[in-house]
Amino acid sequence: MRLKTNLIIGIIFSVLAAFVYFYEIRGGEERKAEADKAKELADFAESEVRRLTIDRIDTLIVLEKVQDRWWLKAPVECEADQEAVDRYLRNLRECERDKVVEEADKVRDDPGLAQKYRLHAPRLKVAVETASGSIDTIWWGADSPTERFVYVQQRGDNPEIFTVQAWRYDNLAKGLFDLRDRRVLAFEPAAVRELRLNRPQERVALALAEGWRLLAPAPAPADEQAVKDLLDRLHQARIESIAAESAPPSQYGLDAPSVEVSLLLGDERAEKRLRVGAPAPGGEYYAQDLSRPAVFTLDSTLVRELGQPAAALRNRKPLVFAADQVDHIELQGPGQMLAAVVDTAGTWSLEAPQRGPAKSWKFSNLLSQLAGVEVEEFAGPAPAGQYGLDHPRLRVVLRAGSQTVLEVKLGERGGQVYLSRSGDPEVYRVAPSLLKDLDLQLGDVVQSPATEAPPAGQ
Repeated sequence: MRLKTNLIIGIIFSVLAAFVYFYEIRGGEERKAEADKAKELADFAESEVRRLTIDRIDTLIVLEKVQDRWWLKAPVECEADQEAVDRYLRNLRECERDKVVEEADKVRDDPGLAQKYRLHAPRLKVAVETASGSIDTIWWGADSPTERFVYVQQRGDNPEIFTVQAWRYDNLAKGLFDLRDRRVLAFEPAAVRELRLNRPQERVALALAEGWRLLAPAPAPADEQAVKDLLDRLHQARIESIAAESAPPSQYGLDAPSVEVSLLLGDERAEKRLRVGAPAPGGEYYAQDLSRPAVFTLDSTLVRELGQPAAALRNRKPLVFAADQVDHIELQGPGQMLAAVVDTAGTWSLEAPQRGPAKSWKFSNLLSQLAGVEVEEFAGPAPAGQYGLDHPRLRVVLRAGSQTVLEVKLGERGGQVYLSRSGDPEVYRVAPSLLKDLDLQLGDVVQSPATEAPPAGQ
């Protein structure tokens, strides 16, 4: 009897558990999903949308997806801002109805209700067309008295009027400028193979091979980071405003540009060109991407960067050598010549003017200082006597075996220190402290009998 009772209780418990699960838990989740679905303002999958129409009364904006990219078709034809359009569709899909203020039957019976809520002449109409051809159209009317909500009506079989939170409307009341492609130039920095900056005062040309090199105004290694920063700045630059959808070049100074940028992309050398014209009243500059008819304004900071001299893009470290390959150093100054060699253990010793142990860290530090030399000014090719290099204060020669790795001269004129290197006609102005640091005297490098440790940090 007890077994039968327990069996019955178990069955009842199982039935109750099943009821709780299927109705309260699972059923509750399904009912919540259905309720959430009923709140949705528009039911579509963003990936399925092929056409989006935004009617702002004063402007009709039409966007179409072509080969998975959004394009503006009206009121102008140009590429759209892909992220902005995707964000717009996401905001629309996430809109939720707040509450119904006028039932569908009442709206059908009383056409005047549309005027009450300003839905007879809505301030915004949004229509979404999907790949299946279905169209979802939503009209936005007046604000509620508290201005926290907007009256909305969905066109179709159910004309009921309901409210949506006002901030949702703000996210959707976008204009043409918000949705168009506002990139100054559309390109990827990694694809750039050549960069040209044509200015009235100077023409700059750079090309990428194993690294960036200046081709004009004179061949020289480029500053990799400076070139990268300039390309990144161009890539990230955005249009400030549209001055005209099309206009004669002379109207904005584009017939005599202050700078023209040309980028050659990829192996095909596809060209992107940006022309900068006259200053605009707000402090920006008029400009044009020559692949588009619109004239727009640019931030003046970008224009200044594009107008920087070629020297700003040059490599400011002119002494490139493999320090670990150097096994012989010569320092020659007025009245003295030091020579040192290094053994396989990395220990330096003097060869001239006398033989003996040397302070190895002094010569290791000298190599580091040479490798780290930075140019303060590119003085340009000039007669050696102009910078004291015909009678240098110091001559440094680095060798690896019998091969000369680097030969440098340091001269002095008017309190400034100038540097030249063998095989390079350029003269560089460097920090005056460099001469003092490199001009080692015998007493500086001779190792005393007692072991001398280098100063901290050396």
